[in-house]
Amino acid sequence: MNIDKNYQHLSKIFLELLTINQDFKLSFQTLAPEIYADIESASTNPNCSCRGKVENYVNSNREKCGKFLNESSSQIKSLINLQDIESKYRFVVYGGKVERVKVTEWSNFYQKLNSDRAAYRQFSLLRVDDEHVDVFFL
Repeated sequence: MNIDKNYQHLSKIFLELLTINQDFKLSFQTLAPEIYADIESASTNPNCSCRGKVENYVNSNREKCGKFLNESSSQIKSLINLQDIESKYRFVVYGGKVERVKVTEWSNFYQKLNSDRAAYRQFSLLRVDDEHVDVFFL
């Protein structure tokens, strides 16, 4: 399996592999010694801010990282499940949309936003009538 350097979730693959494969982590640290400590910390702490630094590194060095990943051992490549990664990190862009919602169904609507991993900066509400609101997503 070859993964294109432009693959949307390339950095997420690196973060996943860091946590499950010691050999990958050590090889990646050799490839990117300037973020050695961040890679180490990201491999053990899922809430560490260093994970963002690892993502930034991969996204800023896509060609280098894509080549590294494609040249990794078949054992490491077999750990990559693109469907799992895509479903885990997919999101639905709501920015720029307007949704009409029944006030009594607000809780269900809000749960749907969470399950869709809705992407928006903020939203505003405008009351339409006693039963409905329009939700403007920015």
